[in-house]
Amino acid sequence: MANEMKSSNAVMDVVRNYMEERCANDPILAIKYANPAKSLEKALNFVAHEVQKSGLTIMDSDSVFSLILHYYDENLEDVPNVNCKIAVAKELTDTERTEAKEQAMEQYKEEQLRELRRQSQPKATAPKHTTAPKAGEEINVQPNLFGDDF
Repeated sequence: MANEMKSSNAVMDVVRNYMEERCANDPILAIKYANPAKSLEKALNFVAHEVQKSGLTIMDSDSVFSLILHYYDENLEDVPNVNCKIAVAKELTDTERTEAKEQAMEQYKEEQLRELRRQSQPKATAPKHTTAPKAGEEINVQPNLFGDDF
């Protein structure tokens, strides 16, 4: 089975938990879910096949769960194996959202500071081409009354 999709344990756990919750409240679905001809792997392959047919590369969880329920509700023929990876997006807690926002603001500030520093640096210019005075020519230098420090 070289063309088999790869589902992480996290994906399987999310789908399994969802189905078990739904089956606890829906005995008819529980019977369909227990069908030995169907499996979570086949359900996820069906989802991957439908996503591939749609041309999408990502799908929200409601659409995925809808397709999984469709797989268990209907008498569908098995679809060819889809070579893909399926991942689950992690829900962020309020604390994680706040931390992510603070990190993003800090990165933005640092980028703006770097840009300001870059813009305020004197631009390197090519030195003007000067020629040394010829031997014997007088060099016109005016003395500074305040010393060499000024």
